[in-house]
Amino acid sequence: MNRREWLRIALVLIPFAVLFFILTVSSYTQKSATWDEPQHLIAGYTALKFHDYRTDPEHPPFLRMWAAWPLLMMPGIKMDLEAIDKIHPVAWVGSGQFFFCHAFLYQMNDADRLLYPARFMIVLLGLLLGVLLFSWTRELFGFWPAAVALGLYTTEPNILAHSSLVTTDFAVTCFVFGTMYFLWRATREVSWANLLGLTGFFALAHVSKFSAILLGPLVLALLAVRVYRKSAWPCKIGQVRALTSLKSRALFATGALAVLALVMWVTIWTVYGFRYLPSASSTWQFRFQDEPGAKERVPVLAGVVNWADEHRLLPNAYTQGFLLTQIKAQQRGAFLAGQFSREGWWYYFPVAFLIKTPVALIVLFLAGVALCAIRWRTLTQNELFMLLPLAAYLAATMTAKLNIGLRHILPIYPFVLLLAGKTVAECLVSKRRALACLLGALCLSQVVELARVYPHYLAFFNQFIGGPRNGNEYLVDSNLDWGQDLKPLKAWMDKNNVVHINLSYFGTADPAYYGINCTHLPGAPFFDEQLIAGPQLPGYVAVSVTNLRGVYLSEAGRAFYRPLLERTPSAVIGYSIHVYWVEREWW
Repeated sequence: MNRREWLRIALVLIPFAVLFFILTVSSYTQKSATWDEPQHLIAGYTALKFHDYRTDPEHPPFLRMWAAWPLLMMPGIKMDLEAIDKIHPVAWVGSGQFFFCHAFLYQMNDADRLLYPARFMIVLLGLLLGVLLFSWTRELFGFWPAAVALGLYTTEPNILAHSSLVTTDFAVTCFVFGTMYFLWRATREVSWANLLGLTGFFALAHVSKFSAILLGPLVLALLAVRVYRKSAWPCKIGQVRALTSLKSRALFATGALAVLALVMWVTIWTVYGFRYLPSASSTWQFRFQDEPGAKERVPVLAGVVNWADEHRLLPNAYTQGFLLTQIKAQQRGAFLAGQFSREGWWYYFPVAFLIKTPVALIVLFLAGVALCAIRWRTLTQNELFMLLPLAAYLAATMTAKLNIGLRHILPIYPFVLLLAGKTVAECLVSKRRALACLLGALCLSQVVELARVYPHYLAFFNQFIGGPRNGNEYLVDSNLDWGQDLKPLKAWMDKNNVVHINLSYFGTADPAYYGINCTHLPGAPFFDEQLIAGPQLPGYVAVSVTNLRGVYLSEAGRAFYRPLLERTPSAVIGYSIHVYWVEREWW
């Protein structure tokens, strides 16, 4: 690239970084912790500080360690790990770890002081993913389609929401996309830079979230396609300039797969400190394969994990965490458009995508898919790299029984944006004024949709269903109400001189930490369940919409809140908490 091209790129990436930073940081500082953040943060801190991997083993530790890294430089952080040694592993993952994390974050330390720098570390991954998206789109379609795709990325509410939270969802999205990008580059030209990028992102994905297991078959399939292509495979390693024969291409691909597997295995051991047991305690070990739930729900996997543990092929916390994840995924309460289920719906994620993605991005994405379908006879390997990962992750989630949030298909979004970039390129190449105007209108509509929901990105729903105010009629939990709005609730109480509120809060943040004087109602957090009492009426009643819809409540619990659904709330806090003025018993 010449100097002028570098300048053009800088003039796009620098404003992107500034705007992305402003949009994410200004939002996350207004939000309380979401349901999962305390466990992720504490798991990362204990892994970094004490080489202890017992907290929330359902995810590998790298992303959590990345997020917790700033905490190592903070003085005065208090933690007592000795209490864990006295708890049985099953009881620990059942409820013990949640009380431990709550006490660490809200009773022993200052929660926001620890949470904000950890969230910023995820924002940095958001910047990295944006650069990867721009780079790939530019190499595929040119500069201006890449600039538009980056603009769509910067204003995509789901991207902004999850790149502001200490969870594993965004990390695996970034690392999966990075893997596919460098694999695509490596299939075009073998070089040390491309192989290093591929290996690094592939390994990081596997130590960030277990769903990265899908990468193995994807890499295998896409390498196989390249091997069987008749054209020579350009190479810049050593004296070799091209892999011309089928045998040479097959040998190289096999070697590359072996290296990926080896590096992944070493990386897993590395992030667990080359320690088999999850802590320094020689008697404390996970053995979920011995529990009835494992033998009933995933008997084959339980046997495989037992064999792997007997031979110590991988760290105990890693194998057992993967097993625990699969056990829990077999049954989970779910809500969709007024329906309840313990096993989910195959169409849950397509519906979630269609109502929680900006209309403009859906239109551009579907147009990109249509272009691929129309030109299916001339599809190249480029389209395979866009379509295959998207299809694989969507198919995997559609056949799973875990229907609790769009975040589980977050890895498809960069590929959705790539296909949108394909549409943008077609519009710009055609030079038709009408298409250019339509493209401009679509981009403007996405900016408007984002502005309307700011700073409540997690609660975004598009205009297909009338926006976020109607979102709870279709989806709740981490799609909308993940416990993030205690701070805005307190701000509303202060503004309206409300000194006491009756509260049914779905989340793990502590109302007392934010100075909320409340009477806890059914559906209260686990650490306040013993304080549940009848509401003080007349008075304000605030209910998280996940509780309002009764997703995780008994039928009696749903009946308790059902009459409130027929009332117009006095206030809606961040779209996730409804506040009602109630004179007398409503149930």
